[in-house]
Amino acid sequence: MITLHKGQYLSDIMNEIPSDSILSKRIPGCGATTLELDTKRNSIIIVPNVPVIKSKCSKYDSLLGVYENVTADKICHYLTSNMLHKIMITPESFGKVKTACARCGIDLYSHFFLLMDECHQLITDVDYREDIVLPMTDFFRFKGKALVSATPIGFSDPRLKEFETMEVNADYDYRQEVAVTHTYNIQKAVNDYLKNHDGTICFFINSVVEIYAIMKQLNILGDSAVYCAPKSRMKLRNEYSFDNAYKDWSADTMKKYNFFTGRFFTAFDLDLPYKPDLVMVTDPYISEYTMLDIDTDCIQICGRFRNGINSVTHIYRVIPEIIIKDREQIEWEISAHEFAYQTVQTLYNSADNIESRFAFSAALETMPFRKYLYPDFTKNWFAIDNEINEVLVRNRYQSVESATKWYDDCHFFNPTFSNCEYNPNDEKLKIIRSARSVKEKRRIMVQQLSEMEVPYSEYALDYINDMRKVDPFIVEAFEILGKENIEELKCNERKIREKMILIQRKGNKVIRLIKNIFKVGNRYSNENIVNELTRIFKMLNIHPEEKIEPKLINSYYQSVPCWVGKNRGYQLITELI
Repeated sequence: MITLHKGQYLSDIMNEIPSDSILSKRIPGCGATTLELDTKRNSIIIVPNVPVIKSKCSKYDSLLGVYENVTADKICHYLTSNMLHKIMITPESFGKVKTACARCGIDLYSHFFLLMDECHQLITDVDYREDIVLPMTDFFRFKGKALVSATPIGFSDPRLKEFETMEVNADYDYRQEVAVTHTYNIQKAVNDYLKNHDGTICFFINSVVEIYAIMKQLNILGDSAVYCAPKSRMKLRNEYSFDNAYKDWSADTMKKYNFFTGRFFTAFDLDLPYKPDLVMVTDPYISEYTMLDIDTDCIQICGRFRNGINSVTHIYRVIPEIIIKDREQIEWEISAHEFAYQTVQTLYNSADNIESRFAFSAALETMPFRKYLYPDFTKNWFAIDNEINEVLVRNRYQSVESATKWYDDCHFFNPTFSNCEYNPNDEKLKIIRSARSVKEKRRIMVQQLSEMEVPYSEYALDYINDMRKVDPFIVEAFEILGKENIEELKCNERKIREKMILIQRKGNKVIRLIKNIFKVGNRYSNENIVNELTRIFKMLNIHPEEKIEPKLINSYYQSVPCWVGKNRGYQLITELI
């Protein structure tokens, strides 16, 4: 245990980060990266994102940042021009450093001390960024190596079990005051917040769709700036014509309202001459990626502001429909998937002909456990830890009670709780439910859907989800056909379904159209059967070689001959297809 006094940094009590250690610093900004940069030894520091590198390079002239267009040749020039080597890279750039060292005749593994900074992201990001764990294959070959994070997550990788965990604590109250607000309507809660805060505000929301909806609905587009990944920046510029979007942060581009997405969550220093207000937003109905881990994401976000924060607020929603799974159940499911994978692998290895090997190989690629393996088919422990951690985080947003307990148990925060419960969509739903007939209800729903402005605001998305619970068919029909087609078909469900089948590219259209018309249990005259089958084939431009007869219905249904009034026909018993 290492204890910091108020105002102290790690460099005040440590000369260097020891090898084969996991430094759990608990307090963001206590100087772990700075300690390694100042230690007189050759270092490679692997950090999650490019903004971190650019930030540190602006403060250290002798530091080489490796990312994007920084080539192996440039790295070689740096290695031959400097006595002390300090290199900061993203995981994806590690290969360029290996190449440069080989060219310069440098033994990478003995020459450098390797520090994996923000090591919790090896777990949290590996599901959508597989290359983040690539350096870990080489990590264990380094003579000097360590991992560091203010918010470490337990590792399952057996190779890390021998590492000493060094916990950094403090003998003063470092807890951050946070206002935690539960709401059913994010935009209303944000609007209420803005009425009471006049200074510069920094929002952390991991969804540009949600960010744009908030800016547009609250009429703050002109006073806002967004900092996000290049693809998200292009989306804001091309789809929404929003120009104040940047892939790199600068204090000069900031406005009154500033929105940051996930790539700025960790390890990126926001050096400001003032203390802004901070708002974190979690809206799982918009995107699961907005579900912030209070023990990691929220702490890291607060730690970005090196000169402090005026206030911290977390506005969030819950999803009661989430099915809770404990760690034991998740681990059991993964273990079961591994057993199934190994069984098919054994069948593949034992196959005595090429056809069987081909079939087993294809099956292996689609099995759930495949995502927990590296390209060379060795086990990716970080992917397993990611799955466990994601499910456990999702669990906490199942209820207000679980989210509240989460904050109460977190060492970093001193929370106060409130609610913003008003849901303006309730009144609109009352109008729909008061309709006298199904047709009238659907007419009202189609009218309301057509009046919503695109892109949908959060209010609209919430309301659409509520309407989907009332009548999923008409919402899907509107999304596929639009108002005019539905009105032209006079809200007739059978005709609407038929039009949807003709437009959609899924399933066998003949079978789907037949099932839309002919229902099990009903009786149909021979004339009706022939007319409908002829109409269906004609719509699809199908020309059967044989004449269409009533008995053709037996290809699709088990049926028995019957009388329909005075006419012969068939009663349908069960579906055959």
